[in-house]
Amino acid sequence: MAAAKKFLLKERRRSARIEGRVPVGLALRRGRQGPLVAGPSPGEILDVSSYGAGLLVEQIRVDNCHLFYSPQDNPAYILHLEFVPAPDEEPLSIPVRPVRFDRFLEDEAAACKPFQIGVEFMLESNDEKVRLLYKLVAEQSGVKGWWRKIVESILPS
Repeated sequence: MAAAKKFLLKERRRSARIEGRVPVGLALRRGRQGPLVAGPSPGEILDVSSYGAGLLVEQIRVDNCHLFYSPQDNPAYILHLEFVPAPDEEPLSIPVRPVRFDRFLEDEAAACKPFQIGVEFMLESNDEKVRLLYKLVAEQSGVKGWWRKIVESILPS
């Protein structure tokens, strides 16, 4: 009898992801800056990279629209990730392309079974809004950039 082979999946992500819990909203709009079609639906970021994010939302259907399928079925609809960068600032919106979704079923006793959605940013990775979101998640999770680590190691606390 042949021994069972173990298959190891190679990581295919284009950039490193950082984990963090940041509240966001998902809204469906007609075009990149058009009127609101559905939402916003509250959720939170699970992880983020410079190219996309993993999100957790309680509802996948909002106002008769499916947050994953509606943008794919109708190219005029664009999904937007909305967040508030600081308490006194206006909310920012990043157009995203939904690339995967799944139901989170780990806790069988929980009444609410949230959805995980993977989105890809439709803006360049060096766009100010994408960099601001990445920085917000990094600050919330305690991840520090290399320059900040060096400065903090040299200067006394």
